Amino acid sequence: MKIEKMKIVFTEHANLPNDKINCEYCGQTISGLINGEYFPNLKECYKNGNVPVPNFGWLCSQKCADKFEKDNDINFMRNQDGKIDYYNGNLE
Repeated sequence: MKIEKMKIVFTEHANLPNDKINCEYCGQTISGLINGEYFPNLKECYKNGNVPVPNFGWLCSQKCADKFEKDNDINFMRNQDGKIDYYNGNLE
């Protein structure tokens, strides 16, 4: 059995603010808490092209996701259209 080299990417989640969601690559704010709820809400963020990655975080676009992959020598799961989409078009 061949064991492939795996690269683990750590992010500094402990240092992130609790009142907003930022792109894990460029730092752009994707959503912020207003009166205890995210605005825009997470479903809207997803519909607008932001990219959620389970157990990792959010990326603001497919372009940032591609750059993150390249810079960190990793690959996210892609759908048949070649886009990173862990939720098959339906974030519930």
